[in-house]
Amino acid sequence: MEVNMDKLAELDGHWNEAMELAVKYGFITQAYGGTATLATHKNQLEAFRAENYIRRQRDMNGIDMEVQA
Repeated sequence: MEVNMDKLAELDGHWNEAMELAVKYGFITQAYGGTATLATHKNQLEAFRAENYIRRQRDMNGIDMEVQA
């Protein structure tokens, strides 16, 4: 078997697009060296608890998830 390198390059060409959407919608929990870990917001809230979840969304994705009084 041989990998279709043209198809591989085509698919990898969408990486920035995928990452931009992940940032826009706040799914990135960590990123490093061309890899990223994604999670739903519900799972992030359960894993990180409210204060850390709010801070991570603000710092990593520029999204303010805190209720404004």
